[in-house]
Amino acid sequence: MKDFYNQTNFDRKGVFLESSYQTLLWSLTVSMFPLGGFFGSLMVGPLVNKCGRKGTLLINNIFSIVPAILMGTSKVAKTFEVIILSRIIVGICAGLSSNVVPMYLGEISPKNLRGAIGVVPQLFITIGILVAQILGLTSILGNLEGKAPNSGKCKVMHLGTNNKNFSYKLATHQLEVMERRRTWVYWLIIGCL
Repeated sequence: MKDFYNQTNFDRKGVFLESSYQTLLWSLTVSMFPLGGFFGSLMVGPLVNKCGRKGTLLINNIFSIVPAILMGTSKVAKTFEVIILSRIIVGICAGLSSNVVPMYLGEISPKNLRGAIGVVPQLFITIGILVAQILGLTSILGNLEGKAPNSGKCKVMHLGTNNKNFSYKLATHQLEVMERRRTWVYWLIIGCL
Protein backbone atom coordinates (compact mmCIF):
# COMPACT_ATOMS: atom_id res chain seq x y z
CA MET A 1 0.00 0.00 0.00
CA LYS A 2 2.79 2.38 0.87
CA ASP A 3 4.44 1.61 -2.46
CA PHE A 4 1.19 2.47 -4.24
CA TYR A 5 0.98 5.80 -2.39
CA ASN A 6 4.60 6.55 -3.23
CA GLN A 7 4.24 5.64 -6.91
CA THR A 8 1.03 7.65 -7.24
CA ASN A 9 2.69 10.74 -5.80
CA PHE A 10 5.69 10.23 -8.09
CA ASP A 11 3.41 9.95 -11.14
CA ARG A 12 1.62 13.18 -10.16
CA LYS A 13 4.46 15.39 -8.97
CA GLY A 14 7.65 13.64 -10.03
CA VAL A 15 8.80 13.36 -6.40
CA PHE A 16 8.63 10.43 -4.00
CA LEU A 17 6.96 10.91 -0.62
CA GLU A 18 9.05 11.52 2.47
CA SER A 19 8.93 8.57 4.84
CA SER A 20 7.22 10.59 7.59
CA TYR A 21 4.48 11.77 5.20
CA GLN A 22 4.12 8.24 3.84
CA THR A 23 3.68 6.93 7.40
CA LEU A 24 1.12 9.68 8.06
CA LEU A 25 -0.91 8.68 4.99
CA TRP A 26 -0.70 5.01 5.96
CA SER A 27 -1.84 5.77 9.52
CA LEU A 28 -4.67 7.93 8.21
CA THR A 29 -5.82 5.15 5.89
CA VAL A 30 -5.80 2.54 8.65
CA SER A 31 -7.58 4.78 11.15
CA MET A 32 -10.46 5.63 8.79
CA PHE A 33 -12.09 2.20 9.23
CA PRO A 34 -12.73 2.55 12.99
CA LEU A 35 -13.82 6.15 12.49
CA GLY A 36 -16.39 4.98 9.93
CA GLY A 37 -17.45 2.24 12.37
CA PHE A 38 -18.09 4.91 14.99
CA PHE A 39 -20.28 6.90 12.61
CA GLY A 40 -22.05 3.71 11.47
CA SER A 41 -22.86 2.82 15.07
CA LEU A 42 -24.37 6.27 15.59
CA MET A 43 -26.55 5.79 12.49
CA VAL A 44 -28.11 2.53 13.76
CA GLY A 45 -30.85 4.04 15.93
CA PRO A 46 -32.32 6.47 13.40
CA LEU A 47 -32.09 4.00 10.50
CA VAL A 48 -33.64 1.10 12.43
CA ASN A 49 -36.51 3.29 13.65
CA LYS A 50 -37.15 4.68 10.18
CA CYS A 51 -36.51 1.67 7.89
CA GLY A 52 -36.71 -1.33 10.22
CA ARG A 53 -34.03 -3.99 10.75
CA LYS A 54 -34.32 -5.62 7.34
CA GLY A 55 -34.53 -2.29 5.51
CA THR A 56 -31.42 -1.07 7.32
CA LEU A 57 -29.53 -4.19 6.29
CA LEU A 58 -30.59 -3.67 2.67
CA ILE A 59 -29.48 -0.03 2.76
CA ASN A 60 -26.23 -1.16 4.36
CA ASN A 61 -25.40 -3.11 1.20
CA ILE A 62 -24.78 0.25 -0.48
CA PHE A 63 -22.06 0.94 2.10
CA SER A 64 -20.45 -2.34 1.10
CA ILE A 65 -20.74 -2.35 -2.70
CA VAL A 66 -19.78 1.27 -3.42
CA PRO A 67 -16.43 1.22 -1.57
CA ALA A 68 -15.56 -2.16 -3.11
CA ILE A 69 -15.97 -0.65 -6.56
CA LEU A 70 -14.06 2.48 -5.57
CA MET A 71 -11.15 0.53 -4.11
CA GLY A 72 -11.06 -1.73 -7.13
CA THR A 73 -10.73 1.22 -9.47
CA SER A 74 -8.32 3.27 -7.35
CA LYS A 75 -5.23 1.70 -8.90
CA VAL A 76 -6.48 2.33 -12.42
CA ALA A 77 -7.43 5.90 -11.50
CA LYS A 78 -4.05 6.33 -9.75
CA THR A 79 -5.53 7.94 -6.68
CA PHE A 80 -4.98 6.90 -3.09
CA GLU A 81 -7.48 9.40 -1.68
CA VAL A 82 -10.27 7.13 -2.91
CA ILE A 83 -8.93 4.34 -0.71
CA ILE A 84 -9.10 6.59 2.34
CA LEU A 85 -12.69 7.60 1.53
CA SER A 86 -13.63 3.98 0.84
CA ARG A 87 -12.29 2.89 4.21
CA ILE A 88 -14.60 5.38 5.94
CA ILE A 89 -17.59 4.03 3.99
CA VAL A 90 -16.65 0.39 4.72
CA GLY A 91 -16.31 1.35 8.39
CA ILE A 92 -19.86 2.72 8.31
CA CYS A 93 -20.97 -0.62 6.85
CA ALA A 94 -19.19 -2.52 9.62
CA GLY A 95 -20.64 -0.27 12.33
CA LEU A 96 -24.16 -0.74 11.03
CA SER A 97 -23.78 -4.48 10.49
CA SER A 98 -22.27 -5.23 13.88
CA ASN A 99 -25.28 -3.64 15.58
CA VAL A 100 -28.20 -4.42 13.29
CA VAL A 101 -27.44 -8.07 12.44
CA PRO A 102 -27.68 -9.32 16.08
CA MET A 103 -30.93 -7.35 16.50
CA TYR A 104 -32.40 -8.83 13.33
CA LEU A 105 -31.29 -12.37 14.17
CA GLY A 106 -32.69 -12.00 17.70
CA GLU A 107 -36.09 -11.06 16.29
CA ILE A 108 -36.38 -13.83 13.70
CA SER A 109 -34.94 -16.71 15.76
CA PRO A 110 -37.06 -18.97 17.97
CA LYS A 111 -36.85 -18.33 21.70
CA ASN A 112 -34.97 -21.53 22.52
CA LEU A 113 -32.17 -20.68 19.99
CA ARG A 114 -32.06 -16.91 20.46
CA GLY A 115 -28.87 -16.83 22.57
CA ALA A 116 -26.93 -19.22 20.35
CA ILE A 117 -27.94 -17.43 17.16
CA GLY A 118 -27.09 -14.06 18.70
CA VAL A 119 -23.47 -15.19 19.14
CA VAL A 120 -23.06 -16.37 15.53
CA PRO A 121 -22.24 -12.97 13.94
CA GLN A 122 -19.38 -12.29 16.34
CA LEU A 123 -18.08 -15.84 15.93
CA PHE A 124 -17.93 -15.46 12.15
CA ILE A 125 -16.29 -12.03 12.46
CA THR A 126 -13.58 -13.62 14.58
CA ILE A 127 -13.14 -16.51 12.14
CA GLY A 128 -12.91 -13.99 9.29
CA ILE A 129 -10.16 -12.08 11.09
CA LEU A 130 -8.27 -15.33 11.65
CA VAL A 131 -8.51 -16.33 7.98
CA ALA A 132 -7.43 -12.83 6.90
CA GLN A 133 -4.38 -13.06 9.15
CA ILE A 134 -3.49 -16.48 7.73
CA LEU A 135 -3.89 -15.26 4.16
CA GLY A 136 -1.65 -12.29 4.97
CA LEU A 137 1.33 -14.47 5.88
CA THR A 138 3.93 -14.28 3.13
CA SER A 139 5.55 -17.49 4.31
CA ILE A 140 2.37 -19.41 3.45
CA LEU A 141 0.81 -17.76 0.42
CA GLY A 142 3.67 -15.70 -0.96
CA ASN A 143 4.13 -12.05 -1.82
CA LEU A 144 2.86 -9.77 -4.61
CA GLU A 145 4.68 -11.84 -7.23
CA GLY A 146 2.97 -15.01 -5.95
CA LYS A 147 6.14 -16.61 -4.57
CA ALA A 148 6.91 -17.58 -1.05
CA PRO A 149 10.21 -16.19 0.23
CA ASN A 150 13.19 -18.20 -1.04
CA SER A 151 10.91 -20.57 -2.99
CA GLY A 152 13.02 -20.27 -6.13
CA LYS A 153 16.40 -20.25 -4.40
CA CYS A 154 16.77 -22.20 -1.19
CA LYS A 155 19.74 -21.07 0.83
CA VAL A 156 21.00 -24.13 2.60
CA MET A 157 23.59 -24.25 5.34
CA HIS A 158 25.88 -27.20 4.87
CA LEU A 159 26.01 -27.90 8.62
CA GLY A 160 29.69 -28.71 8.54
CA THR A 161 29.47 -31.18 5.68
CA ASN A 162 30.40 -30.82 2.05
CA ASN A 163 27.95 -33.45 0.90
CA LYS A 164 26.07 -31.77 -1.97
CA ASN A 165 23.53 -34.59 -2.09
CA PHE A 166 22.56 -33.79 1.51
CA SER A 167 22.10 -30.09 0.78
CA TYR A 168 20.00 -30.88 -2.31
CA LYS A 169 17.75 -33.20 -0.27
CA LEU A 170 17.38 -30.53 2.43
CA ALA A 171 16.46 -27.87 -0.13
CA THR A 172 13.95 -30.20 -1.79
CA HIS A 173 12.43 -31.04 1.59
CA GLN A 174 12.04 -27.33 2.44
CA LEU A 175 10.23 -26.71 -0.85
CA GLU A 176 7.93 -29.68 -0.25
CA VAL A 177 7.07 -28.48 3.26
CA MET A 178 6.27 -25.00 1.94
CA GLU A 179 4.07 -26.44 -0.80
CA ARG A 180 2.23 -28.66 1.73
CA ARG A 181 1.54 -25.62 3.91
CA ARG A 182 0.17 -23.72 0.95
CA THR A 183 -2.04 -26.66 -0.09
CA TRP A 184 -3.27 -27.06 3.49
CA VAL A 185 -4.37 -23.41 3.63
CA TYR A 186 -6.19 -23.68 0.29
CA TRP A 187 -8.09 -26.77 1.47
CA LEU A 188 -8.92 -25.05 4.75
CA ILE A 189 -10.42 -22.11 2.88
CA ILE A 190 -12.37 -24.36 0.49
CA GLY A 191 -13.61 -26.42 3.43
CA CYS A 192 -14.95 -23.31 5.17
CA LEU A 193 -16.89 -22.29 2.08
